[in-house]
Amino acid sequence: MIDFLMAVRKWLVLLIVLLTLPLAACGGSEPEGMQTGAAAPDFSLPDVTGQTVSLSDYAGTPVLLFFHMAVG
Repeated sequence: MIDFLMAVRKWLVLLIVLLTLPLAACGGSEPEGMQTGAAAPDFSLPDVTGQTVSLSDYAGTPVLLFFHMAVG
């Protein structure tokens, strides 16, 4: 029983470390060239119908981006 509890404890520690590594890697710093509150750079992407949509098309309105990975 003690061996089982030690194994569970080791797995929990490993799980905690693996879950916190991405947070530590972020470091809380901003990417170079980007400032909090600054306007996002303009970009264009195809929408679900294949039409090209630019961020500048929505200037002055709040925008929520949702990237969905399509299969096929």
